[in-house]
Amino acid sequence: MDGLLRWYTTLAPVVIFVVLVPTFVSLHRQGRPGRLLAYIMGWLALKRLAACLFGVVVTWLVFGLPLLPSHGTGAPFEAARTLYSASVLVISSPCFLALCAGIATSFAAVRAPRVARALERAADALERAGGAVQCLVPLFMFGLGAYLRGLPAQLAAQAHGGPLARASAGAPPLGAGDLMLSYLLVSAVVGAACLVFHAADLLRMKAAVPEFSLRDYFVNYWLKVYPLLWASCSEALATPLNLHLVRKCYPAVPQELRLFVVGLGGWLNVNGTLICVFVTAGAAARAVGHELSLLELTLVVPIVFLLGYVVPGIPGELVVFATPMGAALHIPARLLPSFIALYIGFNFGLPDSFRSGQNSTDSCVSALQLLRRLTRRRARGAGSSGARPALS
Repeated sequence: MDGLLRWYTTLAPVVIFVVLVPTFVSLHRQGRPGRLLAYIMGWLALKRLAACLFGVVVTWLVFGLPLLPSHGTGAPFEAARTLYSASVLVISSPCFLALCAGIATSFAAVRAPRVARALERAADALERAGGAVQCLVPLFMFGLGAYLRGLPAQLAAQAHGGPLARASAGAPPLGAGDLMLSYLLVSAVVGAACLVFHAADLLRMKAAVPEFSLRDYFVNYWLKVYPLLWASCSEALATPLNLHLVRKCYPAVPQELRLFVVGLGGWLNVNGTLICVFVTAGAAARAVGHELSLLELTLVVPIVFLLGYVVPGIPGELVVFATPMGAALHIPARLLPSFIALYIGFNFGLPDSFRSGQNSTDSCVSALQLLRRLTRRRARGAGSSGARPALS
């Protein structure tokens, strides 16, 4: 399973490229795609910011953190320095490079109909192949069960002199039972937070569009894609199935919007991951005996926001956040190794499953919400100026 996911993860930028070029070509043909794409990216960025702030509030409430730090901290300076490093990581990430390549290729493909048609067929084949991915669900369910079955033994080995031993001077090492209980509590908090965030999204959608059926959403879409996401912990692997189900269940969503929002959801729409980042940071800091504050968590929101554009929807993607979060939160040097080890350890398995399920299903709801918003904007624009719609 690990080998399969590593192999597929290397294809994630290729999938982004294949999805992007037909989308941009179609928008180029309609004229002035920049404004539309800026609107979509801006709206998704606001939702990403909301997820970060939600994660901060959940962590603050669950762990009972103070409003202000009770110790000396260099968090503002460290956060600024880490923000620069995060920006460099985003610009050099394969997914960002795939985005730039897709935009550049789309300009050439507009003038090369054969290339455009070939890429359109590739994107269509990716969507149609999604139904076959469902057969992998039992395999990944079995693998995740095997991982969780062996987890207590792994934690027991790590708790006795291993990387998860507590580093604070004179403090007794964490026992395997303590680690297992902490792991289960982190998993429960991440799962509950992701489900609450998603439920709020669905309720907003229902309030705005009364004819939107929650029953149809869960029966025809959610129950068919969530098991694969939960079992594989990979949004990238589930992208074909997600595209297939959104196309089947919500045909009113235009192809351009579906490919852009759902096809790139494992990279652009990782709200579950961002929530998990803060909860895991709070748990790891508490486990090593370092008290965080609401102010310190809020200061690292820009870093988490940016680093979210580095991860391509793969298992264990929170590993990317471990060291930057430790530096930005100014974890003492003697506690930093244990903080990073616990942060990484809390990431795998159940928390990874919950945040993956949130990320991809959130992309479907985001596409529906954007369809409604774009339809309203198009109606207002056509009514006031008679202009041609930007999205057909």
